[in-house]
Amino acid sequence: MATLRNYAARIGLGLCLIAAPALAQSADSSSAETLADRLGQAIDAGDANAAFRLAEMYRSGEKQVPRDLAKAVSLYKTAARLGNHPMAMNALGIHYEQGWGVKTSQGLALLWYRKAARAGSAMAMANLGKIHARGDGVLQDYRTAVAELKKAAGDWVTVRVPASRLGITRDSPFRFSAASIVSAKNDPEIDWGYSRRAEWDGVTLRKFVFDTQFDSVKPADITVVDIRSDGDDLLLDIAVFGGAKREGVIHFIWFFDTDGRESGVEEFRLKDAPPLEPVRMPHADSALQIVLRPGPAAPLPVFLLSEGKPKQLADGRFFKGDNVAAQYDLGIVFARGKRNPRDVGGSIKQNLRLATDWFFRAAEKRPNNPDYANGHAGAQNNIGVLYSKGNMYRREDRRSDSKQFEPKPYRQAALWFRRAAAQDYWEAYSNLGFLYEQGMLLLDANGRKVSSLYSEALGLYMRAADPGGLVRLKGEKGVAKLGQNVPGLTVAQYNLGSLFDPDERIAEGLSASAERELRQNKNRTRAEFWYSQAAAKGHAKAQVALAKRMLGRAKLGAVDRVAALKWLFLASDKSEGEAYKLLDEQESQSVKITKAARVAADLFLPNPEAGEEAVGAHQKLERLAALAARGDMEAAHELARVFHLGTAPAMQDYTRAFRLYNLAAAEGHPAAQFHLGMLYSTGNGIPYRAKRGIGGFSNLKRAYNVEAAGWYEKAANNGYGEAAFYLGNLYAAGSNDLRQDYKRALNWYQKADALGNIDALNNLGYLHDEGLGTRRDRAKAREFYTRAAKAGHAGAQMNLSAYYFEGLGGVRKDLAMALDWAKKADDQGEPGAAEKVTAITKIMQRKK
Repeated sequence: MATLRNYAARIGLGLCLIAAPALAQSADSSSAETLADRLGQAIDAGDANAAFRLAEMYRSGEKQVPRDLAKAVSLYKTAARLGNHPMAMNALGIHYEQGWGVKTSQGLALLWYRKAARAGSAMAMANLGKIHARGDGVLQDYRTAVAELKKAAGDWVTVRVPASRLGITRDSPFRFSAASIVSAKNDPEIDWGYSRRAEWDGVTLRKFVFDTQFDSVKPADITVVDIRSDGDDLLLDIAVFGGAKREGVIHFIWFFDTDGRESGVEEFRLKDAPPLEPVRMPHADSALQIVLRPGPAAPLPVFLLSEGKPKQLADGRFFKGDNVAAQYDLGIVFARGKRNPRDVGGSIKQNLRLATDWFFRAAEKRPNNPDYANGHAGAQNNIGVLYSKGNMYRREDRRSDSKQFEPKPYRQAALWFRRAAAQDYWEAYSNLGFLYEQGMLLLDANGRKVSSLYSEALGLYMRAADPGGLVRLKGEKGVAKLGQNVPGLTVAQYNLGSLFDPDERIAEGLSASAERELRQNKNRTRAEFWYSQAAAKGHAKAQVALAKRMLGRAKLGAVDRVAALKWLFLASDKSEGEAYKLLDEQESQSVKITKAARVAADLFLPNPEAGEEAVGAHQKLERLAALAARGDMEAAHELARVFHLGTAPAMQDYTRAFRLYNLAAAEGHPAAQFHLGMLYSTGNGIPYRAKRGIGGFSNLKRAYNVEAAGWYEKAANNGYGEAAFYLGNLYAAGSNDLRQDYKRALNWYQKADALGNIDALNNLGYLHDEGLGTRRDRAKAREFYTRAAKAGHAGAQMNLSAYYFEGLGGVRKDLAMALDWAKKADDQGEPGAAEKVTAITKIMQRKK
């Protein structure tokens, strides 16, 4: 039957990049040269904004400046160097992630995003969240993603403090929590997060606590408390929902319990505020107070609290987030709930109340934001979905336990669908059509009763299924005869197939006339046409419906049987249960046809929903599929990468990537073997059962490190250096199903080094540094660090800086060399490098 278009299945489909608004005007070449010269002079004078503006000109090709992405990257780096420019650093992250003007590097992308986020870029913070949610270059971790997204979506306060000032030392456990005091009067209103135990293992520390009961009405309700290490310092972030106007002073308090005993401070004396008695607050030995005053954000005073007088520390900072895309993404995560891979652990539980809060926040009109002047259409649509499914509480009661649902939910749903449809949001048209088809909505936008539910549903489905009017122009028979793709919303096309399908039941409770009209318009030919359009775009239920119709024909030739089984294979890959049953009946009839259908399914290319702009890119994919069908495994691997990365026009589809990698890997393609190992190690797209090799694909992910190791080893033995490095990492880390083995890790790092992998050099240095898998040999470690550092490895540059700073590995203590290598690491955005440069510089100045 027809389906309601649910909230999106995944998040982070695009990265946040903003262009300078002043660059939108056209200009002749002479004025472009004049502007470029003027900006160049400003750059020479140290103007970071000028460097950013000129970089944007080269990135976009505006003002008749020739488009030059490499030059844009260089200028972004200049802006970052001159002024720690957050927008420039976020742009660098995107360029490294996408490979625009530079070699693709997920590691450098992460480094620049982190630097930009620390400088206050909500877009960079949102991009970090997206990366952690997708698991691109990092372990997929929805909890970390939510922590970053909450900062970007609301507002956040950040402070850096030496761990020693708080009594926190490595390898010693402690507990932390945070609170906000909205009013500093006699009866302050306090909001606090839950406390959490943490232990700094001597390498890195990252812990956060979510407050699952935040209230969007208050001006400083805490949503996440985040603590992480950076060298000997701790970086402390508090995210708040934001949105409400700040009229008074807000005090943010961090609490730290370092001894675990009940002998902590009985009363904290706040700066410029009454004493705080932690009667209902967590036990603590020390605390930090951060003072946020109304008005434009300025450096925030930070005070160390104990039993004595507050002591002022370095200033903190307040950043305004309000990133609409992050708000929407948070709504998606909470609406569905997300489970991390088993090796990561943890999950984000489904919480429709929180989802609703973030969707409402994203749906708000923002007249000063050209992208969201009328609100986020997707969020408006999803609010309608929550109403229509009966999951929407009265807004004022969402945090109570009364669960009083909104009255007349379908009328409310229609209101929000219409708001999204006013922005030409296709899903909203389809969802309105569904309400009419099912008899859930009987009135039009003006409150008048509609004359025909069928006509209303048909018209709305067609607006989403055929927005370009191809079917209106040529007719369904004309389009079918030419075998054309109808650009449009896939689920709307499926709903049209269901609307016309005589075998689909009609909703109960309709009036006799409405039911009669729906029944009279059933048409098998029209149903098959629209099912075929949706199936060709990858809709699993449409693929099953189409296969059933094909298999039900009186005479079915080999070509049509291959096509029918192809649809069933594709649907089974998406765990469509009915497809399994039909395959059980059909597969045994012909091994040859089954094998041909499996290959056809592996090489299947879904048609794009978009129109003309996607045709050229889709034709390139068609050429790759044709080459792969003729046995070109490089083409199969390239096609797999498209689905793995979600490169336009393809949507990210780990299942399709897995199938194509497997096809090429079985033929000995080294890169395909490596990337197949990556999918196994992350648990993305892996079959949960191996029946006849087709299986299904489970949403419950886990890492398959034994299988990953097997494919990495094959790739490494075929000369793929990165695979040897990753295999070394698997053995160095160990897991539930692969025993930790530093000797084997050492061997594979050596193999990777022989194959030219720079990352392996740094890890070889670390193993010799720590004596893991070999005897401790810091002289040898220094040799590896030096080779990697000279080759441009930022982490190795930091390690080599530490060796010269301490005088380790057979070298004398040399602050100048330590500073030089730290600067090189800082130029690449290595975390902690900037602080290391500052610290060494201060030591050298004191010695002078």
